Amino acid sequence: MEKYLKILQDLVRIESVNDHERQVAEYIEGIFKGRDRVESQIIDSYPGRANIIVKVKGKRPGKIFAFSGHLDVVASGEGWTHPPFGGEIQDGKLYGRGTCDMKAGVAASIYAILDILEEDRDFPGEIWFIGTVGEEIGMQGALDLVEGGYLDGVDAILISEPTKRDGENQAIFACKGSIMYTIQSQGRSAHSSMPDLGINSILALSDYIHQVQEEFDQVTANPAYQNKDLGSTINVFSMIQGGNQVNSVPEKAWLKGNIRTVPEFGSDKAIGLLQDFIEKNNQDPTRASLSLELDQVLDPAQAGRDNALIQALKKAGQGKNIQVRPLIGACELCRYINLPGEVQLLVYGPGLTKNAHVVDEYIELDEYLDTIEIFKKTALDFLGRPEENRD
Repeated sequence: MEKYLKILQDLVRIESVNDHERQVAEYIEGIFKGRDRVESQIIDSYPGRANIIVKVKGKRPGKIFAFSGHLDVVASGEGWTHPPFGGEIQDGKLYGRGTCDMKAGVAASIYAILDILEEDRDFPGEIWFIGTVGEEIGMQGALDLVEGGYLDGVDAILISEPTKRDGENQAIFACKGSIMYTIQSQGRSAHSSMPDLGINSILALSDYIHQVQEEFDQVTANPAYQNKDLGSTINVFSMIQGGNQVNSVPEKAWLKGNIRTVPEFGSDKAIGLLQDFIEKNNQDPTRASLSLELDQVLDPAQAGRDNALIQALKKAGQGKNIQVRPLIGACELCRYINLPGEVQLLVYGPGLTKNAHVVDEYIELDEYLDTIEIFKKTALDFLGRPEENRD
């Protein structure tokens, strides 16, 4: 066990709270520095926030298999009984912010690759590690790597998020998209005793809310837009603010909302619905002017449910009760689904999903160690499969 603890503890002790991923990336780069058949590249997304790609070449040509994990964690918060960035071990558990989400998955991926190198395993193709920034807010790192062409040619990506829940080690093949947006309303101020001299920004938003939600409710209920794995596209108006004082017509107001999309009614259609009602409102010059700001757009993702990657994982994890499931929330599948070609995608990693973001977050060390072996076998099995077995 001791062999597989240092990297995990070191990663937990780097306080990459929505920042400082470059420090993590440079640490990972140092692990592989000087090794034969290995090259690495650090790619900035923001100042001080860098992604990393480590590429390990096999002894003959073949496919490209990649592990992926984000390098950021959420804030620790208060109330911990273990130091949140201490990496303390007690009763078979390693505690710290990010142990579950998802530095244990990152460390397991790295150790799997290191074992393959140190054992001098003969495999075709390449094994990559992809470390991304900003997954917790916006998933910008994965987006930059996809749009920058850094991942073109990859055949399979295993995202090592924690997926253990309800007695299952879940293998996630699909997830909903997520659109976070702001609607700005610009009216004209006036004294509340003379409202006819103003234009009420709140009234425009009120009408917009009712009209748009009614339309989204119809989308949600429409059988043509149902996905058998993910359900329906849904919209939630979640925040609203407007006005300056009680005796004035409000000049400005805004609201925020979150749409969770499925492929049958995806990002383009959902954004189009929002925009259609804005254009309708803005045709009337007596009403406050509305505008749309897209704060985050993550596309729905649905990968293969029984492909070579999943088959390799199930074979490697025999006895783990691996069940292929969709995820109702969002993850970096939403970014990788837009890669060119037929890339096989899957989310599987150590840790209980309920432990993510909680006080006294921990990883069970037995589960973590099992995952290292599963990852090693999965990568080698996938690369050894003939091309015709791919989805």
